[in-house]
Amino acid sequence: MMYQAAVFIHLASAIIWVGGSLFLALVLIPVLRRFMPAPGQPSEHPQLPPDLLGTVARRFRWISWVCIVLLVATGLYILPTRYGIGFAEFFTVGGHFVANLQIKVALVAIVIWLSVIHDFIIGPIASRMINDMQAGATPPGYLPLLRKCVVWIARVNVLLMVLILIVAVTMTRGAPV
Repeated sequence: MMYQAAVFIHLASAIIWVGGSLFLALVLIPVLRRFMPAPGQPSEHPQLPPDLLGTVARRFRWISWVCIVLLVATGLYILPTRYGIGFAEFFTVGGHFVANLQIKVALVAIVIWLSVIHDFIIGPIASRMINDMQAGATPPGYLPLLRKCVVWIARVNVLLMVLILIVAVTMTRGAPV
């Protein structure tokens, strides 16, 4: 019963995290770009909150980090419980499953690292600069580059998340023939 609950939480967390990220990247951001003015320009659509994307992103950030913690915790429970793989086996046992597991863990580590940079370092700095600029401050010359970094980190992260899903499927279902 505990194993099934862990698998359910693991899958639900992956669905929410990846699905939410894909929704932001493929639906919300493109739609908002059509309606939101460039920073520093007046809005033609005053009914839209000026920081709608930032508000949604901050709300989803909290949800995504809960999902990340749940994914790591349940993954650490599932591996020894279902597959008999602990820390030592992760580094010493060979085979298709463990090789794919090592790839998955490496990709997850990269995604978490990029998420920390995006969510807690570069994203908040860019957001503060944009808010300051809307309040009348002169934007620094590197703000466009910083915004591009935020966008590209998010795009790379979404692609890596999809790759993690592909690796996870090949771990349990085998590689496509």
